[in-house]
Amino acid sequence: MLKFMRKIPGGMLLIPMLISALFATFLPDIFKIGGMTEAFFTTKGINYIVALVCFCSSAALDLEKIKKVLKKQGSILLVKVILCFVFSILFFRFFGMEGIWGISAIAFTTTICSINPSLYLALVSDYGSESDEAAFGLTGLLCVPAFPMLVYSVSKASNVDWMPVISVLIPISAGVIIGNLDKDLGKFFSAAVPILNPFMGWAFGAGINLISAFQAGFKGIILTVIFYVICFPLIWLFETRVLKEDGMTTFGITSIAGLSVSVPTIMAAGNPNVTEMAEVAVAQIAFGVVLTSIITPILAKKYAKKRNIQKREV
Repeated sequence: MLKFMRKIPGGMLLIPMLISALFATFLPDIFKIGGMTEAFFTTKGINYIVALVCFCSSAALDLEKIKKVLKKQGSILLVKVILCFVFSILFFRFFGMEGIWGISAIAFTTTICSINPSLYLALVSDYGSESDEAAFGLTGLLCVPAFPMLVYSVSKASNVDWMPVISVLIPISAGVIIGNLDKDLGKFFSAAVPILNPFMGWAFGAGINLISAFQAGFKGIILTVIFYVICFPLIWLFETRVLKEDGMTTFGITSIAGLSVSVPTIMAAGNPNVTEMAEVAVAQIAFGVVLTSIITPILAKKYAKKRNIQKREV
């Protein structure tokens, strides 16, 4: 089984995520018995596992080498952030809340802001570098619902809650501090990141209902295409032409996180008037999660083969 998972790009995340999604779809209550079982096999443990991976991956971030991480991964993510704000504001201005082609502003903003940090980690573990892995915590900042809600709020000129962002920074900072105070302890914690990958994939999959996702149908496909068109070309050009890198980091950050499925519901809780719109957006985003989780690793594998980028041994 391990060899099979390793053959698939991002397979250490993707296979557990799909298996978990099958349980969530057809046997949604099987693990909801409370205690450790429910915390381990459902979305209840998702915040802990993401925080743990943020901590462990950040422990490998040597402050003496942080310039390299910020120069590459930091600048790439900055481009992503700028694109999210620009396109979200333009979408609101030209299409309003109702959007276009059945894609609302909620679905659009949530999707283009999304990064699946676990798939990012899986892909850079296969094709990236140690600095790519160390940047996992930075991708985690864009994964939390706070980021799309921030972009959404700015586009609508409404209030923003900063606490979710701060809650992500704390485990990242703790990992950096411990890893730099004791290099051996930093290596010890960072070695756990590949092992945690399947558990993180399972946690994300536990929040995906495959039937609801596929019911989104054609509109979900449109949303996924929009996501790739907006998020990939400009970032890839920046990485390969400006930074003179191989382009694999762009593939790593070009997928929709399962956690993003929760964002429309959170938005609707603050504004009941958009509840119906949010419900449609949830199904569309969930379909995008499934599609990008499959398509991005395939594209990454073909790209790596074409560019002769060798798969790393873990």
